[in-house]
Amino acid sequence: MSGYTNPYVLLQFPDLGDNVSVLMKNPQLLPPSEIQPEDVPTDEKGEPLDPKAAQEAMYKVMARLIVAWKVYEAFAPDATLDIDPEADPAALFESLGAGEQQRLGKINVENIARLPLAILNRIGEEVGRVADPR
Repeated sequence: MSGYTNPYVLLQFPDLGDNVSVLMKNPQLLPPSEIQPEDVPTDEKGEPLDPKAAQEAMYKVMARLIVAWKVYEAFAPDATLDIDPEADPAALFESLGAGEQQRLGKINVENIARLPLAILNRIGEEVGRVADPR
């Protein structure tokens, strides 16, 4: 059979939960235009003038790369905890638990922005390995 051996990369996150994973296109096989974020204005040091716009540009790249995922909303967007300032953190940890969590739906910029940092960093590592092959 001809063709590339691994056109996709499966990223698994056993430390985050059972079967938490992201399936993405293998960045090694993509043309540079697929992993290059859109230009954002920068200062004389090359730092983005608008960090939020730079972050969103990278999320757009991730949205193009991710094929499927099994990820969750870690905390309800409107959840606020009313915690007694005298509460014991260990006891509180046991009582809170994970509870029922909703899976993140469609792969889009808004949902990528809600991913845990551990997942975002790992996707960034995969892309960075190709973008900066040192």
